[in-house]
This record gives sequence, C-alpha cells and structure tokens, in this order.
Amino acid sequence: MVVHMGSFFPKNKEVPTELIFDNIKVRQLKSTDNELDYLAVIESGFRSEGFPKEENLEQITRHEQDHNDRKEFAFTILDKDETVCYGCLFIKPIVPFLKFAFFNDRLFKQWDIEETAPGFSFWITPTGWNLGLYKKLLFELSKWFKSEWVYKKWYLLGMRLSEEELAEIEKLNLKQKFLFQMEEQKYILWQLF
Repeated sequence: MVVHMGSFFPKNKEVPTELIFDNIKVRQLKSTDNELDYLAVIESGFRSEGFPKEENLEQITRHEQDHNDRKEFAFTILDKDETVCYGCLFIKPIVPFLKFAFFNDRLFKQWDIEETAPGFSFWITPTGWNLGLYKKLLFELSKWFKSEWVYKKWYLLGMRLSEEELAEIEKLNLKQKFLFQMEEQKYILWQLF
C-alpha cells in the first residue's frame, strides 16, 4: 500500500463514510455537530459543566480538517435521526500516536507494528452504555473494518478504561500487544486482526 506524505490513507481509495446498524449511525464528525457533541462530552464526564463550547468547536474543527486531509479520522456516533450523540470514534496511525503520547521512539522498535497501521479508540456516553452500545460497537466496527477499509491489521487502543469496558474487550480474546502504565492510567493495545 502506497501512503502519501501527510496522509495515512491511500489517495486512490475512498474513505468509508458511514456505518449504520440497529438505530445507530457512525459518520464523519463535523463542526456542525458541535451542539450534540458538546452535550455528549459533558454527559461523559470528560469535561465539566462550563467547558466552553467554543473550545469544543475548535477541537471538532481540527478533527474535521485532519479527516478531510486523511491524516486521521474522527467519527461521531449518533442515533439514526442524528438527534443524540452517543460518543466518538477515532482512527489514526497507531505508532506515531503512541510515540507522541509516550515521548519515546525506542518503545516501538521491538514490536512488529507498521508505522501506518491503523489504531482506533472510542468513547461512549453513559446513555449509550445503558443501551448496550459499547459491546455492539466492538462487534460492528470489526465487521466494518474488515469489509470496507483497506487495512489488513487493526489495533484497539484502550485508554483510561473502566472495568466494564475492559470486561467487554476481554470477551473478544484479542492478542494484547502491550500494556503501559503512566502514573495512574493504563494504556493497552490489542491487535483486533
């Protein structure tokens, strides 16, 4: 696969645009989603009440531009009518992300992971969790990645996982590539396939 500078997705291929299952739609996160995304971010507890909507919009706008430039991809997780946001899905080249996150290039020389291999992570609101969406997403994303994306290997990055999230992931019997503890936070990378 030829990857062009500044892009980790082949220019001669179409980026998958959406995943629809049950009453859920996963599609590109756009600046026009700020209101729904903001409500989901607050509900999730990632940000406290009073977090400026303008700051959220800046982050979404950056994600939208990176998505359009094929540097990484950000998707919003909505109900089919696009009236409720349940969370976000992020897809990015996993090795550069991990090198940046841990400020350490040497950690990755021993692993058999291509520089442009995709990694994904996602978060779900408590409302989405109560609908069983976390488990459904793990299943549906795996099918979507196999059928519509160009990559042969995928990695799931778990960051600050709850015990419930970890239990759902462990049910998949994935191959764990590494566990990294930084202060109180655990980061786990699994190979999806």
